[in-house]
Parts: sequence; C-alpha cells; structure tokens
Amino acid sequence: MVDLLLRDLDPLLNERIRRVAVARGWTREYTCVVLLEQGLFTSELEVRSGFQSPEVDALADAIAALQALPDAQGV
Repeated sequence: MVDLLLRDLDPLLNERIRRVAVARGWTREYTCVVLLEQGLFTSELEVRSGFQSPEVDALADAIAALQALPDAQGV
C-alpha cells in the first residue's frame, strides 16, 4: 500500500475526519481511506462521460457491490 501525506489540511476538515473516526470506532488512517473511496465513487458516477458503455456498467456494478458490503467493525 502506498503512503499519502496531506499537507496544509484545513483544521475544520481534520476535525470532521476525527469525528467520523470516533463515531465509527475506526483509526484516522482507515477513516481517510474510506472517505476517499466514497468520494471517488461519487465523482466517478458523476463523471461518466469519457467511458464506454461497458466500462460504465462494470464500474457501476463494482460500486454497487462495494456499497452493499457491511461496514468494517473494529478495523
């Protein structure tokens, strides 16, 4: 897995991430990964142009399958 460093993160954004982590019982690192994935899924759904129809269908199916997974507990 690749490390990612976020510089000059807005303190309010940092606090929002912390609150989600506490509410879910997740580490801050895991919380950032989940939030990043969710944001990417949303953006990819909105930016469907540029993909061929089979690619869009495959991406939509994959996103739906991931969203149907239960939340990780104690991770």
